[in-house]
Amino acid sequence: MRWPWLLFAPAALLGASMASGQSVADIRSDAEAFARDMREAALGSVLETGAEEAVPGYQGTDIPASDMADDPDRLTSQGEAQRSGDTYRTVIDPHRPVFDPTTIDLSSARSIAADPDAVLGIGMDLGGGAGSCEPLPGGGGGDSTYLDSCNQGSQVYSEARSCQAPLVVNVTGSGDDRWEYLCHSVFTKFPNNSNRMCNRLRTLDKNNSCELVREDYDYDYQICLNNNNGPGGETLPELCTEPSPMPAMVYQCSEDIGFAGGVKIPGDREVTETVDETQCSPIAGNQDCRMTAEVCTDASPATRIINGVEVTRACWGWQRQFQCDGLRPANDCSELEGRSDCSFHHDECLSEDANGTCNVYDRWFQCRLPGAEAEASQYVCSGDLYCMNGECSSVERQASTEFKDAMVAVQTMGEVRADFDPASLRLFTGEVGKCSRKVFGISNCCSGKGVPLLTPWLCNAEDRAVDERDDKGLCHQVGTYCSDKILGVCVTRKQSYCCFSSKLTRILQEQGRAQLGLSWGTAKDPTCDGFLVAQFQQLDLSRMDFSEVYAEFTEAARLPDEIEASMMIQQKIGQYYTVNGAP
Repeated sequence: MRWPWLLFAPAALLGASMASGQSVADIRSDAEAFARDMREAALGSVLETGAEEAVPGYQGTDIPASDMADDPDRLTSQGEAQRSGDTYRTVIDPHRPVFDPTTIDLSSARSIAADPDAVLGIGMDLGGGAGSCEPLPGGGGGDSTYLDSCNQGSQVYSEARSCQAPLVVNVTGSGDDRWEYLCHSVFTKFPNNSNRMCNRLRTLDKNNSCELVREDYDYDYQICLNNNNGPGGETLPELCTEPSPMPAMVYQCSEDIGFAGGVKIPGDREVTETVDETQCSPIAGNQDCRMTAEVCTDASPATRIINGVEVTRACWGWQRQFQCDGLRPANDCSELEGRSDCSFHHDECLSEDANGTCNVYDRWFQCRLPGAEAEASQYVCSGDLYCMNGECSSVERQASTEFKDAMVAVQTMGEVRADFDPASLRLFTGEVGKCSRKVFGISNCCSGKGVPLLTPWLCNAEDRAVDERDDKGLCHQVGTYCSDKILGVCVTRKQSYCCFSSKLTRILQEQGRAQLGLSWGTAKDPTCDGFLVAQFQQLDLSRMDFSEVYAEFTEAARLPDEIEASMMIQQKIGQYYTVNGAP
């Protein structure tokens, strides 16, 4: 019964004011002040204890149907039971009355023309304009940013080198059998000097059939140095004062010449072989080079004559392949430095020399990622309209600024229910994810948010999964570390992330950890633990920036549809008055 009284109150004020001689402007000002007071009183009553009892049809939170929330089977059975009810039969009745939409539109237009204020609602004037309005969060549009990196410093390069390694074979000694003969240097009647054998051997030596190999003694015979020998040249012990072994000469002949006492000497050849490392030693001795292959390059003919001896080998020479590493200065940042949509953000050292000097850097740039086309602005509006003597004024109200906070609160409660781990008693626990990238290389499995992988075939399953979740805004980058070094210089780095179930959860973790002073751990060992319940209770959500997810909430709730419908109605009303004239 409060509203009829409020409608007649301005009329009573008008009569009383005019009787006191007030101007119309003064009357309007007083009416607006009175309306504001009434508005504040009405708002206060809404917040009073028990105000919900005045809501028509409100039955409290303990209603009979609530017990079906956790019993979907019962909900299904109840639905099947309603199929035989009158309401359902009326909906599917093929004989129910049919109305022409055009007729409905005309009848609606007439009712609107009769009482436009009943349709315009709060916050709109006859021309479709808004009163006091609070903008809704954007439903898309605008640019976002992402971090991309390049490298500067020492680059490990690899080059192929080769060398030749021939086989060297030597054969020493003679390969033929020979016959050895001993003859006495002094004439005797002994067999070794019969027919003057030494003289004959000397003759054969001149013909190259025999050769003197040494002078020796024949210890089987003696000679007297004072010439007191017997008639046959033998030593006479009773006369010899200087006995001595018989002087002799040893000859070797290429064939058996038939002399007495000849001894056959088998051939004494020796085969030795070595690989000539002259070309390859400098490369093999370099600790930064490693042999990758050895190929035979000289295999034919397999049998060769060396010093008159046939020698057979499967290979007589090889080519060796080496891969050698080195360092050179490099910088692949020219592309990012030249982009107008990117600006330098910070440097990170990936590896250091023994003296602590950084030898390669990650240079990070912040780049803009173009967003979708921005949607038209939408508002939540409030206000009252009243008219006197054909002049209309609005009683301005302060539109609600708590709409965004309400959306975040509702969504957060849903996340709490979904992400609570009863085993650890933690909320919003994340998962560790890592991706890899070659330093100064084309293989990049950490492309960054919104940027597709350029070399997906070089990325493993974890790399691709992290990239997909990061593109959706679910991951927080913890850091970068070097995972592989050559010559003390980083050649492969990894980026580590904490990835969460939703974008809102990530924002709560990022800004919540900042409030509580919690660490993300290290790049090698990230900490993605959720909040303990006590920690979550300490968070001040009002200090957090949720603008990144407002658009998703409004699109999910479809709240702008009501405003679009109101604006469409106002547009049709305006068109009606344009055609038919104002009342």
